[in-house]
Amino acid sequence: MNNPLQINKVSGGKYAYLVGRARTLMKLGALLHELLPAPLNEHCRVLAIKDETLILASHSPVWAARLRFHAPLLVKQLSNHQTVKLRTVRVRVRPPEKTSPTAPRRQAALRPGKTGAAALQQAAQSISDPGLKTALLRLANRHHSR
Repeated sequence: MNNPLQINKVSGGKYAYLVGRARTLMKLGALLHELLPAPLNEHCRVLAIKDETLILASHSPVWAARLRFHAPLLVKQLSNHQTVKLRTVRVRVRPPEKTSPTAPRRQAALRPGKTGAAALQQAAQSISDPGLKTALLRLANRHHSR
């Protein structure tokens, strides 16, 4: 089995390009956060740069539409910085990633409240079917047994 590569040794060698690219995207993300107006900058992130196109991700279609309105201005503002050369901006909708996986919650058994129990008892009294009447009364009595 291979030994894991230490993170401080990744910056050189065959991974230098990847590390440099990741740093460029991180710097571009920070710059983008500064350039966009306050509510919008919280709802987008840099995905990639491909063929002079900046690809951004937005949390929802609404934020993506607002981001598309800012795209021409972003291209002009980012061309003033020597980080990368851009021509266009593309926006994709990608919901934010969950920070921690959550286990599905088990739903608690639904139990009628006082008014629900009273309504079940009243309904049971008006039912002629003995099986249904018994079932409704049992359900209503569950509230009292808690």
